[in-house]
Amino acid sequence: MMDFFQWHWWAAAAILLFIAEIFVPGFFLLCLGVGAAGASFTAAIGLNSSVQLIAFSAFSLLSFFTIRPILMKRMWKGPDVKTNVDALVGQRGKVTQEFDPALRLGRVAAAGDDWRAECVNDTALRIGDIIEVVRVESNTLIVKPLHKD
Repeated sequence: MMDFFQWHWWAAAAILLFIAEIFVPGFFLLCLGVGAAGASFTAAIGLNSSVQLIAFSAFSLLSFFTIRPILMKRMWKGPDVKTNVDALVGQRGKVTQEFDPALRLGRVAAAGDDWRAECVNDTALRIGDIIEVVRVESNTLIVKPLHKD
């Protein structure tokens, strides 16, 4: 009878887990892949299935508590990573609809989309003027004019 716990099955599982990690964030599958690689090594040197399962568990846990935290800190930098509308702050754009000086409202193109915008001061912004996004409030960009060179 062929034993299921052979080194090549463990190696195949490790490779599949490493590939699956590309599509699933969090480095959890990577840790399981390291465990499968460790079990593959123990199977290759001829240890029995119980030792292979223990090696799989030990290597997985070891990588989960050592490698994963290092990678998480390196890849997910927390507040430094700007997403969604927060990424718009500091972006430059162009006025697409003149601003009403009384209301300070108009439209701008920024980050590939057309946005409702409000100017921080009473400057009359004209179509084609360059602006910078100061902050985002709901679905409105708060902008300031950039001086022309």
